[in-house]
Amino acid sequence: MKKILFFLFFFLLTSTIYSESPYPKDKDNKDIKPEWDWKPGSEKKSQIGNQDTQEKINSESLKEMKLPKSTNFFVYGASIGTPASINLNLGYYFNDFVIRGSGGRWNPNWYGGQIDIGYTFWKTPVITHSVSLVAGAFGVDPFSPEVGRGGQTSYPTGFDVPGYQNRNPTFEDQIIRSYVSSVDPNLALYFEYESRNRQKVYLKQQYLGVTYDFLLGNFFLQLGGGIGQGDYKNPQLLLQMGYLFDTRSN
Repeated sequence: MKKILFFLFFFLLTSTIYSESPYPKDKDNKDIKPEWDWKPGSEKKSQIGNQDTQEKINSESLKEMKLPKSTNFFVYGASIGTPASINLNLGYYFNDFVIRGSGGRWNPNWYGGQIDIGYTFWKTPVITHSVSLVAGAFGVDPFSPEVGRGGQTSYPTGFDVPGYQNRNPTFEDQIIRSYVSSVDPNLALYFEYESRNRQKVYLKQQYLGVTYDFLLGNFFLQLGGGIGQGDYKNPQLLLQMGYLFDTRSN
């Protein structure tokens, strides 16, 4: 008997709970339902379900979130340093790679050119890091060169007479000069004068190297080392620093 009463009480309680409406009542005790409809084609359709409105929202959001183009772009400008002291630069960044050329020719004995092929391991709309293999050559004519400055080993004098062809005389040059001086002091004095008068120096160098390249906004820095053939000792410091414009767009 107690079990029957318990089940009757439980049934009445659950029926009362589930029979109550989830909506509030008005003064006539009628349910107040929201005035919107989720059915397709309804005039009261929510904006969330409107495909045209959703596409418009997405397209506007993408426009606002669009970042400057940073994958493929050209750079151009000027720098100082290797290879021509004053360089004109032109390069192209594409995907994870970069190719760049720099150099200039300012007179027949003052010139230089360099080609870079690199890999970009970090790239954002603002900063780019890359490592490059470089190859180049240059020629210079220092105003007042001194042996030992800049790694040079010897300077030609421009006077094509054995014993007087080097500004810094070798051991063989000193033997020849001593012999000429013992035979004819006046001729030795003339040769000495001509060799000193023609001590215009033209230095050349060809090199291969590895560099680290850094592009921050429009500021460009390249630093590395190289080895090669010419009038300079190995290894050589490779350095460029300048300002490069780019074709990245907002």
